[in-house]
Amino acid sequence: MRTIDGAHRWRASYCGRGVASSVRPVVLLSASVLYLLLSFSFASAQDGDGASLPEDVMQEGEDVPQELIERSFPGREHEYVPETIYESTQPIESSASGFIAVPDRWRMFYAGKWYDPYNQNVLKGDIPVFGSPAEPWFTEVSVISDTFFETRRVPVPVGFASTKRPNSNDTFGDGNQVLFGENVIMSFGLIKGNTSFKPPDFELRIAPIFNFNYVKAEEDGVLFADPARGDERSYNDFGFQELFADIHLANLSERYDFLSMRGGIQQFNADFRGFLYNDNQPGVRLFGDYDNNKTQFNLAWFNRLDKNVNSGINSTFDNRHEQVVVANTYRQDLLALGHTTSMSVVYRGDTSGNYGYVYDQNGFLTRPAPIGDERPGNIYSTYFGVGGDGHIDRINTTTQIYYALGSQSHNEIAQRQVDINAGMFAQEFSYDIDWIRVRVSGMWASGDKDPRDNDATGFDAIFDSPNFAGGDLSYWQREGIPFVGTGGTNLVNRNSLLPNFRATKEMGQSNFVNPGLRLYNLGVDFELLPELKLVTNASFLQFDQTESLELVRMDGSISRDIGWDLSAGFLYRPFLYQNVLVRLGSAVLLPESGQENLFGNQTNYHAFSNLILQY
Repeated sequence: MRTIDGAHRWRASYCGRGVASSVRPVVLLSASVLYLLLSFSFASAQDGDGASLPEDVMQEGEDVPQELIERSFPGREHEYVPETIYESTQPIESSASGFIAVPDRWRMFYAGKWYDPYNQNVLKGDIPVFGSPAEPWFTEVSVISDTFFETRRVPVPVGFASTKRPNSNDTFGDGNQVLFGENVIMSFGLIKGNTSFKPPDFELRIAPIFNFNYVKAEEDGVLFADPARGDERSYNDFGFQELFADIHLANLSERYDFLSMRGGIQQFNADFRGFLYNDNQPGVRLFGDYDNNKTQFNLAWFNRLDKNVNSGINSTFDNRHEQVVVANTYRQDLLALGHTTSMSVVYRGDTSGNYGYVYDQNGFLTRPAPIGDERPGNIYSTYFGVGGDGHIDRINTTTQIYYALGSQSHNEIAQRQVDINAGMFAQEFSYDIDWIRVRVSGMWASGDKDPRDNDATGFDAIFDSPNFAGGDLSYWQREGIPFVGTGGTNLVNRNSLLPNFRATKEMGQSNFVNPGLRLYNLGVDFELLPELKLVTNASFLQFDQTESLELVRMDGSISRDIGWDLSAGFLYRPFLYQNVLVRLGSAVLLPESGQENLFGNQTNYHAFSNLILQY
């Protein structure tokens, strides 16, 4: 056993914010001193043969059981002395020499170093950096390194004007690709207020992100519109994940129900799982809670920026002319204890069609989508949502429903103005059996039966990034699958579940003339070790309607069945906390007749590794 210097034996036991282990020796020492003082006082008040205390101190007592006296003073008989109030004539200031002054309660047992993340630390908001004890100011500093490597095969067309395989005359080319990416996210927060039991009075948050990515493809014309630029791409980018100020406006109750306002680039998710709008964008958000935090609410407005298609980071000064307004509320313990219900209304006004044609960083047309008649248009849509998350008894459940209404001034596929009338439904149930969790889930996003009429009934989101049915472990969601034969749109975009014919999710517009989706999922999670988790999923995918596919492809025989998406991934935390996280995953998309009609009978796959380090 390692010995600890006696001068620091109390500090050595301290860890994190807890103080119980540090206080225990002080309490024991104080109790011992108090006991000795009381014993001395009691002994001084008696004579040698056991006389009682003086009459001006001791009052007449009542009878007390002998066993109580015997337990307190073994072998002696004493008259019971009741509780007595003593008034000291000594001024309280004279006892000040017995105390050691400390600046504030945070430093009373402070034993950490500024760079130590596992003990009290000025960089993670444990110790005030300036201000008074009544109005302290804290800092929070963190650095995250997110490194990933991925190999995949996706459907791509054979080379056009220039190709690495001149003897190829098939529709489809070599879809093997290799990706590498590195994100470094730094976060600095300045916070005013005692946030242990109430919201901060003020918060300033700055989180820049640095990105490097590399892609190697096997076909020219896949990474760049100009095939002369080759089949490799290296890219650097910089932006802000967060850049906001948060001001506490009012307390709504004595239990610190509150009202606050946040302005600037901030992360916001419109629902529990990210089905509709899950993004970091500049805006203003009024939020808070009431009724002992049982109800939370948001009223937010966002003015969206375009994103870089290579890095996914906001292009800080590129306004995409799209406004998003969100009003939602969450109520805890509604329907059942432990179950939270949400209701939301989300409005989107996309007027980017007024600004002509927009190309991405690689030279591809993104607005309008290069499909149909390629004419610009504006979108005005309103989403009405109801969701739930939590548990009912031992069954965990997540629900989300959206109904979309609105209009699009011109749709490229319908080649006319259309009225939006679409919906989606997602449900997940899970049950825990010791170290195993079994999940059953399903999702339906409506498709368009008649792509030429003025009703657009295919559901599409604003900017989705769902954590559902395997999340980014699944092939269908993780990979952007090009819709070969349409000149530059995707059947489904990266980190999305919706087949919507967008050019890109980062810069393209929503499209409500699409085939929709039916998803049936069975998943099993295994807690193999406290630090190791295995996640497995099997999903069967179908198009909801195939008419829009048949119109775009000029093929009237496309089947509804897409195929089986089988995925597995390991989540490893070697030190049992989030500072070091290793993710390994792989998936295959086994084709059924619908995928064979579109992309042939090859099996597409991906495998990736992801290392996340956080300070």
